[in-house]
Amino acid sequence: MALLTGMGNLAFSAAFAVFVLYAVGADSPMGLTEPQYGVLLTATAVGAFLGTFVAERVEMSLGRSRTLVLMIVVTSLAIGVPALTTNPWVVGAVLAASGVTVVLGNVVMVSLRQRVTPNRLLGRVNSAYRLVAWGTMPLGALLGGLVASWWGIRATFVIAALISLSTLGVMRVLTDANIDGAEGDVE
Repeated sequence: MALLTGMGNLAFSAAFAVFVLYAVGADSPMGLTEPQYGVLLTATAVGAFLGTFVAERVEMSLGRSRTLVLMIVVTSLAIGVPALTTNPWVVGAVLAASGVTVVLGNVVMVSLRQRVTPNRLLGRVNSAYRLVAWGTMPLGALLGGLVASWWGIRATFVIAALISLSTLGVMRVLTDANIDGAEGDVE
């Protein structure tokens, strides 16, 4: 799960380190003003807020593994969609959907991590997890800047989306049966 989160954060940071250059300014592809850009980014927060109301039902309906797959696919789409369109309504809608699914994934992963980790190790496990999950973000920002300078901003979105999609490989191991087994091992 830490690898899934770390690679997802790396990809997201790569794309959004340069997104402002793509979105803001009269000569940028999207041509947004600074306030419009702020409103656009708010779409992610609105989606995340709405995701809190449906997280339990979605997890119960889809299962934990498919909920995580949904998060990966929608987040990858949100990272990659600026390479396909400059329409702020489309980008905003996908960012909102990504906000929803990130909350869904966080509910699955954080609650599972807390259930399968013995109480005496929870602080250490959370610290190590956060190191991997958040430590990749500055690396992603560096990667995004390098890719944008070498091949352009749109290429950054494409490469970051592909990195994000690559985390689907983790889902071969992170199945509902394996998740249930991990919980059973603790009890």
